[in-house]
Amino acid sequence: MKMKMDVVEKKENPFLKRIDLMLSIDHTRKATPKRDELEKMIADKFKSVPEKVEIVYIFSEAGLAKSKVKARVWKEKIVVKKEKKKEKKPEKPKKEAKTEEKKEEPKKEQKPPEKPKETKVEEDKKPEKEDEKK
Repeated sequence: MKMKMDVVEKKENPFLKRIDLMLSIDHTRKATPKRDELEKMIADKFKSVPEKVEIVYIFSEAGLAKSKVKARVWKEKIVVKKEKKKEKKPEKPKKEAKTEEKKEEPKKEQKPPEKPKETKVEEDKKPEKEDEKK
């Protein structure tokens, strides 16, 4: 089944030399259409070339095979598509390397914590209990 495209809103913008469009795309039994496919469809419908079509956004409606599309068809300007940058950041040294450096350093000897000394209060309580038993 072919995708069905309906023009919801069309505005001529003579100052910027373009046509602003709001479209409704019915793509039954298909996934949300790709930008390239939509650019070709819009260019065919408005008698232009895909290089002059700019897709602003594509929103699929939840649970339906319909999408809302905002697009612009330029009369003079050729749209330059932005390519996603996949620049690799310089790798930081891993934490493992830092821990190895720490292991090499000699550790200071730690004394075990001292045990608390018994208090005289406990000793005083014992004789009192003996007196009570007698």
